[in-house]
Amino acid sequence: MTGASRRGPAWAASLVALALLVGCGDSGESGDDAAGDVKGVGPVTAGSTAQFASCRDWKQGSEEDRYATIEDIRGQLTPQSSETAESDLSDEDAYEMFQHTCEAEWAGSLRLYKLYARAQAFAPLTPDE
Repeated sequence: MTGASRRGPAWAASLVALALLVGCGDSGESGDDAAGDVKGVGPVTAGSTAQFASCRDWKQGSEEDRYATIEDIRGQLTPQSSETAESDLSDEDAYEMFQHTCEAEWAGSLRLYKLYARAQAFAPLTPDE
């Protein structure tokens, strides 16, 4: 046998082993449960929906999931050193802002965390009602 013909079976065995490792990577015991605990609208990435949630996701979510998304975004945007994830933008004001902004047909791809960050920056300047 030549060197090339000996490498064929070894190469095939390596591919099979790799395919088995990839297929067995997540048995669902910890990864799926952790993802199942995450509430909110949009895709879950690193245990959070904050990064990729869009207006399109917002419009499809339930009220409970929407408030969970607001909480998730607030937690991602506030300093981790603080004991509480406080914001000058209340959950109700954030919900109203998302509802208003996302109702436009062209707004589907707008990222919620960017909208929230801008609204949060101006929240101290809005008059109390």
